[in-house]
Amino acid sequence: MTFSKHSLWVSIVIKYYILGIILFMPMIASAQDNPEQFHKFATPKALLEHKVQSKQQAIDLLQSNEFKQQLRALALKIDATHPSELTAQEGISLSSILAQHNKTTKLIEEQKYPINFYHHSLYTQAQQTSVSSNTTLEQQIAKIFTHLMLSISDEQLYKTSSTMGWSLSMGQDYMLDLFKNYQQNDTLNIYQAIDLISNYQLYKTYQSVLPIVVPMIAAEENKRYVVDTDVLIKTPDGASISALVVRKRGDTQKRASAMQFTIYADEKWEIKQAMHAAAHGYVGVSANTRGKAKSPDKIIPWERDGEDATAVIDWVSKQPWSDGNVVMYGGSYLGFTQWAAAKHMHPALKTIVPIEAAHPFVGLPVENNIFITPNYQWVFHVTNNKTMDHSVYNDWQHWQKTYDELFETGRAFKDIDKIEGTPNPWFQKWLSHPSYDSYYQNMLPYQQDFKNINIPVLSITGYFGASISAAYFFNQHNQYNPNADHALLIGPYNHGTAQGIPRTYHSNYKLDEVALQKDTQEITFEWFDHVLFNKPKPKLIKEKVNYQLMDSNTWQHKPSLTELNQQGVTYYLGAKQDNNKHYALTTQPQNATDYISQRVDMSDRQAQHNAQEWQVIKKQLDEPNGLVFVTEKFQRSQELTGAITGHFALAINKKDLDIGFKFYELKENGETFALSRYISRASYAGDMSQRQLLTANQKTIIPIVNSTMTSKLIKKGSRLVIVLNVNKNTGAQVNMGTGKDVSDETIADAGEPLEIKWFSDSEIHIPLKPWKM
Repeated sequence: MTFSKHSLWVSIVIKYYILGIILFMPMIASAQDNPEQFHKFATPKALLEHKVQSKQQAIDLLQSNEFKQQLRALALKIDATHPSELTAQEGISLSSILAQHNKTTKLIEEQKYPINFYHHSLYTQAQQTSVSSNTTLEQQIAKIFTHLMLSISDEQLYKTSSTMGWSLSMGQDYMLDLFKNYQQNDTLNIYQAIDLISNYQLYKTYQSVLPIVVPMIAAEENKRYVVDTDVLIKTPDGASISALVVRKRGDTQKRASAMQFTIYADEKWEIKQAMHAAAHGYVGVSANTRGKAKSPDKIIPWERDGEDATAVIDWVSKQPWSDGNVVMYGGSYLGFTQWAAAKHMHPALKTIVPIEAAHPFVGLPVENNIFITPNYQWVFHVTNNKTMDHSVYNDWQHWQKTYDELFETGRAFKDIDKIEGTPNPWFQKWLSHPSYDSYYQNMLPYQQDFKNINIPVLSITGYFGASISAAYFFNQHNQYNPNADHALLIGPYNHGTAQGIPRTYHSNYKLDEVALQKDTQEITFEWFDHVLFNKPKPKLIKEKVNYQLMDSNTWQHKPSLTELNQQGVTYYLGAKQDNNKHYALTTQPQNATDYISQRVDMSDRQAQHNAQEWQVIKKQLDEPNGLVFVTEKFQRSQELTGAITGHFALAINKKDLDIGFKFYELKENGETFALSRYISRASYAGDMSQRQLLTANQKTIIPIVNSTMTSKLIKKGSRLVIVLNVNKNTGAQVNMGTGKDVSDETIADAGEPLEIKWFSDSEIHIPLKPWKM
């Protein structure tokens, strides 16, 4: 299994994370250029010889004692090599499969959130005591867990339940895919071997504990909570919204309601989330997009969520158990629904906490007017049935093959569903709205709508997640409402970890210790308590903008994101190459007539430009077809915090192009750190709602819009690098520049190669300032 394939699976896991379903976490710290990765181990013979073309065959192999013994032998070899990079899950799994009980326990106790590994802790403890007491493993698991239930708090019950919220069936699907991939290799490098062992052991651990503890958890929850899953709420236009309500059993006090509004209709997960709200003193409410769960209506993603969520808020506020106050929270799509509800501003809505909030036009499926392919299959996932079709995400190779074929053949982007084989009317509908027109404006707060949002807002996001959407909402709210009470919390998190508890690593970047302090759900309830009951703010929320400065091991707090973006250094594009064929990012204003030429054959589908990367850290800069611009070495450490702004001055021989660039730190030893990636359609950069085609061969100013925020300490001796390019890869539409709807363009429209003149008086403002501790 190559790194890129593993990364693609991680992206799929993130989608499941949104649903609150704990699937396989990424088990491997992404490989740097490390000699250890070239250490080869023989692939277990049982895996090579066993047929694994079906789920049952994968289960049979998982039950094989011969396979287990071969994995243990492999783990012993790896344990002797002392690999330099292991995630917590990998280290715990390796010691667990070797029955190193004391080591396993110690590793768990060392974690910032040991409860996240309670499945391993329970399994290990039961293994130890079953030997000494001459009882079965199952008996000891039951005994230990029964004792735990006698004194467990509501909060501990929720966290334990979350740890056990794992799917054996989906785990079997993943192991089938893993086995298929590794069966093709006679040898495994150390990272592949660790990946195989840790996933196997995680599955075996859950296989042992889940059948015993899940019924016990359910019985305990039934003692503590009243759950009503049969709520149907009528909307003003006659639709029915399915919802569920969770309250503390025996509680007669009127309480505020903590509400989520989701398209991810998963009753078990929704009940867990609502129970967590009840554990914090709220009535927990979860409602679904119309047509989902028990709603008899047609499923309608995005379009009606704002008005439907408002109808639910109205219903909740009038119930006998309600004190009339409603707060909303949740991640990704659930962040979108909060902003959609805020557009209507029901008086009972007191605050929202959108986490990694999705924006359908500034994120997925559109980013700065460019339709992108990651998560194209999402619409099938949420509309194929009343709950969720998890099978959609199982075969990630199928989807990548679709994107590859679309790109390589040069067929029209609108043919993506014809290539894949399944009609996708919803995606086709979105393609018919390439501008930020009334279709999107009616879904969400737009311009002056933000002026009416006077409730407190806490946005939580990550540099490696959906910060482009979160920052858009934050900036629009503050632009149109100067008195907006809106705080932002951002750190080195991805789409999944921003919504929960961080892991030690993102890709191959090890997070600062202080970055692990964030527990999103606890921060959310602390925020609710602050807004409704005047309790202290969450500790990490000290100003409007609260960010973790990577590699400084500090949290920073500033009153304005605009101020952070405005401070900094303006760079220009030097027109001369050095010996490395790099150009200078210079602070000296340049001649307005100087330019750097770039030529891109849009019909060439071998070379990709500005393609997405998954590794954060690389041993050297690897950008074969972009224009590389590099600053001078910094003579003192710098704080880089904010988003790149400014404009490009350019001329092209066509009517349009999709601009792309990547932004790196280049360290003295040649190592690079990927800071951000940018894509934008030039014809929409001035106004997302109205296309303005370029005039061929005429110099034009194209603003940099909605770029991604980052924050990192740039050490003395480092440089900053921008790799300027067009966006042409399997991850998005390919803009041929004809001026037609890009979804209609084919490779036949490519014509002569794209010729770009990047003028030296382009202004790239990088939010830098000298670092002071």
